[in-house]
Amino acid sequence: MEKIRFGIVGTGKIARQFAEAIVNVEEAELVAVASRNMEKADAFKMQYDIPVAFGSYEEMAQSDMIDAAYIATPHSAHMDCCELFIKNKKHVLCEKPFMINVKQAERVFSLAKENNVFTMEAMWTKFLPAINKVIEVVKDGQIGEVLEVTADFCYRSLPSKESRVYSTALGGGG
Repeated sequence: MEKIRFGIVGTGKIARQFAEAIVNVEEAELVAVASRNMEKADAFKMQYDIPVAFGSYEEMAQSDMIDAAYIATPHSAHMDCCELFIKNKKHVLCEKPFMINVKQAERVFSLAKENNVFTMEAMWTKFLPAINKVIEVVKDGQIGEVLEVTADFCYRSLPSKESRVYSTALGGGG
């Protein structure tokens, strides 16, 4: 089986976590990184021993070097980045939140279908063994009919005017 060749879009904290984690996936390899700032792309490339750095997202999207893009940009850029890579026939794994609203998500999934590429939100909890076990138990009827599920996913973040998490312009907030 050939490995899926990933390119990371962005060079922030989440991109770094992905670069550190992907080495544990036998079926994938990290071959490129793209940033709007070539110096940041080059530094990221050197830190994670990545073969190629691109100074623009468009350049990497048009490259034949990657099969899939991991979108690790601020939330407000997810739509444009997904659209760019999908239109260039690249599979997309987009960091959460996938999109800012339902209309954007519907557009991205429609584009993925039109371009015959896979796309999904990078919601790692979906693949935890415990989640698979819960699904199995529910499907087998071991606990009876499930009438309601309440679930939360959150993390602590102290309020800060400088944080992207609290910037609505960057898609932050609940």
